[in-house]
Amino acid sequence: MSVLYVTEQGATIRFNAGRIVVRKEKKVLQEVPAFKLEQIVAVGNVILTTSAATFCMQQGVDVAFLSTTGKYHGRLQPEFAKSALLRQRQYEHAQNAEFCLRTSAALVTGKIKNMLAMIRRQRRLRESANEAGHTPIQALERLLPKVSAATDIESVRGFEGTATAEYFKAFRAALKADFDFPARVYHPPSDEVNALLSLGYSLVYNNLHGVVNLVGLDPYMGYFHRPRHGHAALVSDLTEEFRAVIIDRLVLTTLNKRTLTKSDFYNDEQGRIRLMPASLKRFFALYAGALAEPVYYAPLNIRTTYRQLFEYQTRHLARVLQGEAAAYNPFDAELAASFKERKTVPAQEPEPPGLSD
Repeated sequence: MSVLYVTEQGATIRFNAGRIVVRKEKKVLQEVPAFKLEQIVAVGNVILTTSAATFCMQQGVDVAFLSTTGKYHGRLQPEFAKSALLRQRQYEHAQNAEFCLRTSAALVTGKIKNMLAMIRRQRRLRESANEAGHTPIQALERLLPKVSAATDIESVRGFEGTATAEYFKAFRAALKADFDFPARVYHPPSDEVNALLSLGYSLVYNNLHGVVNLVGLDPYMGYFHRPRHGHAALVSDLTEEFRAVIIDRLVLTTLNKRTLTKSDFYNDEQGRIRLMPASLKRFFALYAGALAEPVYYAPLNIRTTYRQLFEYQTRHLARVLQGEAAAYNPFDAELAASFKERKTVPAQEPEPPGLSD
């Protein structure tokens, strides 16, 4: 199964004789056998015809719409998963303060541990130090017991913010290329590095949004992120553990190896930093490669891919909500790295009972 990224502005996505065809005026830009598609990502001013939309809904092909800067706009998807009982459990747990605190602490612990795994892979990250003279590893390790001992979610959010700030100080030290990155800046990104990070996080968010819908959970009912209108809090919750090991690593590698340089970026009329069209396609290809990278998944003792991890972890949360697992355990990148030479057979996780009704 594959993902089709359509970035050509003014292009039209059509379904014709069993194939998804991308055209602009009379020119065919891309053509893919429809049965091979898992998802279509339409970036910017891209038109989806009625025939293509009908095919995608009937065959379960997820279609996501992003801006040219990677901002998630929404998606066209098949009928919502018929998992009313699962969603009922999800809402019930959201009213349980102890569950929300425990799950939030697990999510943040997983994020910090995966930041540590990222740092240990990068010599320049390991050797940098903060204002107090602590290495990034020391600074983050000091926060782990505080997260576990937190008595309210606001404290957990505070520790997550501190950890993220410390981590990005080290991230800056690991950049070899000629890019400015004084700090992590979100809305809008202030430089090329921040723009690339934000784009990458949006791509993970998009993938997880589709998976959450597939499993049958409500994307907007989360446990760690504050609820607000239009924000898929659960998707943001699940994104946290994957940021460092997928996107931060990808961005560092891409910039340090000069796969993308300053010439690949430009400022639009509003002053927003964007990738050139060809460079955007290149980054999408790099992201697809990162998701396809083999990785060890300890709970099932298999070698799988990061793309499949999204579904495994979401289904794991569904089992927790239904009482089939005791607590949420985030993906452990350090453990995965320790088993990278382990020979295991790829396997598909069976769908947990109770996910359809």
